[in-house]
Amino acid sequence: MSIPAAEFNEFLFAPIGEDRNGMLVSVLSALVRLDVDPWLEAARLAQLPGEAATQRLASLIGSLSDRDTSSLDPPKIAERLIALLPRKQGSNSRSPDASHDFTATIKSKPWWVYVILMCFVLGIQFVLASQQRPIKADCIQRQTSDTVSTQASPMNSGQ
Repeated sequence: MSIPAAEFNEFLFAPIGEDRNGMLVSVLSALVRLDVDPWLEAARLAQLPGEAATQRLASLIGSLSDRDTSSLDPPKIAERLIALLPRKQGSNSRSPDASHDFTATIKSKPWWVYVILMCFVLGIQFVLASQQRPIKADCIQRQTSDTVSTQASPMNSGQ
């Protein structure tokens, strides 16, 4: 058994609204209630042009039997949810925002690139730290004893 595609998680776990019992209904739970495979339907919707996908999802939302009809606007909800679907390049969808593109880019890079980058940064820090001259302990002790003796002598000279 394979794990369903995680690319649809943002869409599938997005809330639609509440049912009559006050339970939150997500796209996933709505599709399961309608006896529709959520991941297959998400993949189909992602392949459709934006308007067709919105109409299809609005139709599915409208067919939910256990919903509070006064609080749902299926076309408006469907439009919001369809925007969460990943789109293939060249489709008639809105372009995803820059943060989504950045996240997809980061996830597509192999993990070892980041390990090499971190090793490089840590190596530079090590080299820079080793270039600094260490402070000798006898210099610190001498400075401390000089400070203590100069502070102590004026107090003793007054007596």
